[in-house]
Amino acid sequence: METCESKTLRSPDFPIGWYSVARGSEVKTGEVKRVYAFDRELALFRTRSGQVAVTDAFCPHLGAHLGVEGKVVGESIQCPFHGWRFDTSGQCVDIPYCDEIPTRAAVRSWTVNEINGDIMVWYHPNEEPPAWEMPLIEEFQSDDWCEPQTWEFTVPNHVQNIAENACDPVHFQYVHKNQETPENTVTIDDDGRVLRMEADSRYAAHPNILKVIMHNPGLAIVRTVYGPGAEMLVYNTAQPTTLNETHLRWSLSVRNEIVDLVGDDVMRGIKDGINDDMPIWRHKVYREKPLFCKADTTLILFRKWVRQFYVD
Repeated sequence: METCESKTLRSPDFPIGWYSVARGSEVKTGEVKRVYAFDRELALFRTRSGQVAVTDAFCPHLGAHLGVEGKVVGESIQCPFHGWRFDTSGQCVDIPYCDEIPTRAAVRSWTVNEINGDIMVWYHPNEEPPAWEMPLIEEFQSDDWCEPQTWEFTVPNHVQNIAENACDPVHFQYVHKNQETPENTVTIDDDGRVLRMEADSRYAAHPNILKVIMHNPGLAIVRTVYGPGAEMLVYNTAQPTTLNETHLRWSLSVRNEIVDLVGDDVMRGIKDGINDDMPIWRHKVYREKPLFCKADTTLILFRKWVRQFYVD
């Protein structure tokens, strides 16, 4: 008898893209935080001028964790063990008891973009620079939309498996108990990078048109239209902690026309949907070559699209 697939099947590597590591409001000026992402220990800090930086965690001197008891000094982070200081580029700029700094005295610095309320880092396994820019969420700047509600939760699965749900219309009938599978289309922009999904969920608890724009696995903008002037936005960012665990940060907002009438209800409905998905995510395995049927057209398109986020 063959070994159980839960022991033999492996999740893919971390996909290339932009991922969140914290809310911007969580990191005050002069504050240092320990972060775990991409199966790595990281140090996150905000300098005295307000700039956010993320570096690998361990000091090249004797290996102390910069994110644990590390201290911001001006525009640098100071190691808690012997006082070595590293600037936002990761370069050592001061050793308090030595005038000569070794040329290799540096820690890896990650590309950071604080935008839409989140602190985002660029991940590429070969440390290549960002291949595209972060999208700006215009609704968060508009007086027509309510102050976003923020929500965080952890899914015990790979970030790609979570993103794949957007292109899986059939599961809405069986997992979320819709009366039928919503009509849907999935398209990819001409340059091949951005995936878009639109679904007509007329038989949902709150009938709607769902529009998803996915920039990479773990970075998606979901707009839901219930009727004229009745809209909701979900901005979805992810922090892949390990290959089999993903921490999600969501920001939810609705137009002011419906905020008092049904705003809390529709946002609560989105959260309830995640609870429906969780038992599936918690126990499923990842199949690199799934057995698709002829009707799985949107899932097949997603799997083709997502290949670009991995290095062969």
